[in-house]
Amino acid sequence: MASTDPTVIAPPERRPRPRLRRQFAAAQSSRLVAAMKMLLPAIALCLIALVVIWPQLLQVGDSFKGPRIAASDADTLRVANPRFVGVDEKDRPYEIIAIAARQESESADDVHLDGPQADMMTEAGTWMTLTASTGVWHKRAESVDLGGGVAVFHEAGHQLATDTARIDLGEGTAASDDPTTGQSPGGNVSGEGFRLYDRGARIVFTGKARAVLYGSGTGG
Repeated sequence: MASTDPTVIAPPERRPRPRLRRQFAAAQSSRLVAAMKMLLPAIALCLIALVVIWPQLLQVGDSFKGPRIAASDADTLRVANPRFVGVDEKDRPYEIIAIAARQESESADDVHLDGPQADMMTEAGTWMTLTASTGVWHKRAESVDLGGGVAVFHEAGHQLATDTARIDLGEGTAASDDPTTGQSPGGNVSGEGFRLYDRGARIVFTGKARAVLYGSGTGG
């Protein structure tokens, strides 16, 4: 007669035999050795490739970062499209604009200008403009040295052209010792230099000057 006691009908626990355990461990070890034989050469190839291309990666990184900034550049003040406005001792306004400005430090007196333009107003309310390729604005002296080709335009129609010129913003004068050509509604003038007074109210050509005047002839 069969018994319903589970302790009687349950099959006894089967324990793995020692021989089977040794075979299973040996199989695992062989698979691990085979995997390492494939993995180690792959790691070695990756390390060799990294050593070869690492300098190129550094160069690519530097190109993305742009040129390195020198320690001297960190102290230089740079401004794009600057505009400086002031008045002289007679309260006549003047203005200096440029494409870019560079100043060595905050305490430096000179401001280097790219593409400067200086505008001055006369007491009569007319404007005079001077343009150049380069310039240096001396802040304390309120003067500007222009170079690289200077052009002077006066609201009355006068025009001058020379290589260099110096503007005294406080006095409202300009001067050059380079050959100068000028034209106006009344004629053309050339000289070895020029002196401009009272913000363009009077212009003097220095050295050997030559003038060609346009006469208003009358028929008769």
